[in-house]
Amino acid sequence: MNAGAFGGGKQEVVTPEGLLYDAAERVGRVREGRLALHLHLSQLLPSNREEGRIRIAFRMFESMVDAYRGQMFLMSNSDIVLICKDARVNDLDAIVYKLRALFSTDPLTYAESADGQDRFVSYYDIEADYDSFFALCGRMVADSKKQAADLRAAPPAQPLDAKNLTKVLERIGATDIAGVVRRQACVHINQRMTAEVAFQEFFMSIMDLQKVLAPDVNILANRWLFQHLSQVLDLRVLSVLQNCGLRKMPSAFSVNLNMATIETPVFQQFEAAIRGRAGLVVEFQLLDIFNDLDGFFRARDRLRARGHKSVLDGMTPVTLQFMDAELFDTDYVKVSWSPDMIDDIKTAEVQNALGPVGFERVILARCDTETSISWGLSQGIRMFQGRFLDSMGAAVTMAQCGKSSACTLNQCTQRHGVIAGRPRAECGDNEMLDLFPPLKAFR
Repeated sequence: MNAGAFGGGKQEVVTPEGLLYDAAERVGRVREGRLALHLHLSQLLPSNREEGRIRIAFRMFESMVDAYRGQMFLMSNSDIVLICKDARVNDLDAIVYKLRALFSTDPLTYAESADGQDRFVSYYDIEADYDSFFALCGRMVADSKKQAADLRAAPPAQPLDAKNLTKVLERIGATDIAGVVRRQACVHINQRMTAEVAFQEFFMSIMDLQKVLAPDVNILANRWLFQHLSQVLDLRVLSVLQNCGLRKMPSAFSVNLNMATIETPVFQQFEAAIRGRAGLVVEFQLLDIFNDLDGFFRARDRLRARGHKSVLDGMTPVTLQFMDAELFDTDYVKVSWSPDMIDDIKTAEVQNALGPVGFERVILARCDTETSISWGLSQGIRMFQGRFLDSMGAAVTMAQCGKSSACTLNQCTQRHGVIAGRPRAECGDNEMLDLFPPLKAFR
């Protein structure tokens, strides 16, 4: 008697990867007319990989299952695989086009890999290329087993509390954090439709910081303790920026700071170090401002008196409906792009909210598609930030750099985004990397 059949032995866990592998084996016996489609949704940015949108993507292909005797599989990592028979590729392409729109804020939807392949979707003609598809299914099974084993082996992350906060602070003091500081250009597009960098924003990568300083601690679990931690990190970032070894000084530094940091000697030292060499822009998060309104107004006025600029950061189409951005009287208001802003009603709401501010004082952030730039320009916005512009800046750099033949566009983009570490060290011309040349004939 087989004890396992009655639960007495070890049962094999059923996974979507295992089901796909079994289906691929069966399809291999009758391959004629079979086609497979693989959506690489696991490669989306974490902010775009929310469960609701993944489920919408899954449902959008359900009509293909009925029409073309298909099978669909939602993988553990959020990838989607469809196997169907005698399907019209145009029908599949039409749904893929809609999915690119659904995830249009993500660079995965428009960026190609180094070898020119589409990173968002892959097609497999099973009749002609069964071995490649079957190998993919095998890798998915192996990857899912490894991921499950890693999760079982990893100790659960401890929430940030007063005890382990002390340990994290000690690690900060003993760690060169330059490797987790990131930068991104804010581009100003003038009336002649040429563009140049208005300032470079420098900020901390929280995910990388977690890996380096506290892989065993969830540093975001306690907002109030993280606030204290972020004040310490402010001081370290300012110290790093004074001695980061950039070959060319930015026209202006932009930094995300707590209000209390403005009053510290470290901030004053940073001011003195860049005075006469670069401008200074300080960005304040909306949530932090609400926690200390009086402190915000003091910090804003102090910055203004010393010739610096301030930014109200963290605004979205939703917060604009409930907050009068003009009341904070910052030099700039940063609004995150959202694809639904192209809707006429949403556009009217944004125009109504930002009209009193003045669109020349708006920075449109998270511009990951050309659509976001076109929409912003049509509203009178002139300042933009986002991955689409990062890629454009890297492309212009490569066109002018004598060492570019040894690089890919993705490598150049990544190297622009760091100030230290291996990516920067691998660049053949750090002076060119820090130059951020103007973008000409912008359309």
